[in-house]
Amino acid sequence: MTNTQLNEILELLRRMDKRDRLRTWGGFFRSILHLIPLILIIWSTWYAFAHWDELLKEISKAAAEQSAAVMQNQGGDFSKQMQEQLQKLMGQ
Repeated sequence: MTNTQLNEILELLRRMDKRDRLRTWGGFFRSILHLIPLILIIWSTWYAFAHWDELLKEISKAAAEQSAAVMQNQGGDFSKQMQEQLQKLMGQ
C-alpha cells in the first residue's frame, strides 16, 4: 500500500516538473517579446539623436518645396490661399 502511494506521489512530482519547465520557457519567451518594443524605442531615439541634422534638412527641404509649389500655383493670390488653409485647419 505504501509503495503505490509513493509511486503516485512520484508521478505527481513528474507532472509538476514538466509543467514548471513549460512555464519557465513560456516566461522566457514572453520576456523576450516584451523587450522588443523597448529595443525599438531605444534604437529610434539613438537614430534620431545621431542623424538629427539630416532629418532637419529633409524636413525643411520638404517644407520649402511645398511652399514653392503653393506660390507657383497661386501666384499673387497667396493671402487667399493662406486664409483657406487656416479655415480648413480650424474646421470652419
